[in-house]
Amino acid sequence: MAIHLGANQYGKALLDMIELCEFRRDPAQADRYRADYEHMRGLVNEYAWDGEWYVRYFDHDGSPIGSKKNAQGQIWTNGQSWPVISGFAPRDRAVRALESVNRLLNTPNGIKLSAPGYDGFDPAKGGVTTYPPGAKENGGIFLHANPWVMIAETLVGNGDRAFEYYNQINPAAKNDVIDTYECEPYVYAQNILGNEHPLFGLARNSWLSGTASWTYQVGTKHILGVMPSYGGLEINPCIPKAWNGFSVRRQFRGAQYAIEVTNPDHVSKGVRKLVVDGVAIAGNVIPAFDDQQLHTVEVTLGAVAAVGEEAAQ
Repeated sequence: MAIHLGANQYGKALLDMIELCEFRRDPAQADRYRADYEHMRGLVNEYAWDGEWYVRYFDHDGSPIGSKKNAQGQIWTNGQSWPVISGFAPRDRAVRALESVNRLLNTPNGIKLSAPGYDGFDPAKGGVTTYPPGAKENGGIFLHANPWVMIAETLVGNGDRAFEYYNQINPAAKNDVIDTYECEPYVYAQNILGNEHPLFGLARNSWLSGTASWTYQVGTKHILGVMPSYGGLEINPCIPKAWNGFSVRRQFRGAQYAIEVTNPDHVSKGVRKLVVDGVAIAGNVIPAFDDQQLHTVEVTLGAVAAVGEEAAQ
């Protein structure tokens, strides 16, 4: 099968290379990567958009898998999160694809990898059809894929849903349902049986570090929004609207940063004001001081004024 996910991972890699080339002041190479990016973006949107979500695979003969045309395996989680992460999905398609994930794949125990499950072995599709519906790759809740949806939700500004998904698979939240969950409530499992399976909620194969590391990235870099960048420490939270704020202590490039975020307007995303050591700075990137000192950072979230709006006021 030709894998649509690989196209999106290629796109994300190109974005990273473009950013690196711009940092190294190599505009010619950045433009070459940008041309490759736009070419692949066009192909993904021309051939992989299925109306309400993106197709996950194309078979050797061009037949789609993960399409409304399929009786089973109509929608796949990774086919929706990664077009958002790669930036290939225009905003309207990104929002619609993520809504489809929420409507068709989300459960109280996490997001299923696909739906509906294959019911019976199909030699043309192989191993995925050897599991019963709701188990492992066949419509099971494969935890490794859940953080990618959380990241995608923060990219469209939906902090409430990103945090909802974060909590759904949090092992600490499973302590009260341990008789169903049957895995340690302090480490991530590989998978949880989905709602097409009679043992919905049963977890298996614990101590999977891939999920742990990706969820850590989600929590620190995308929900709390404290992310290293070439220019410094970027602050771009995407939190539940109900949060009043939060505080973070971060060590970064030879300095300590005590970061206090307040959310007076109860928004999910948008840095209205950034003050470092008592001095307001433009944008949302804290300089890298590299002086072994502690620096105080005050961040105020709110609706960000359009260019020229504040001057007009």
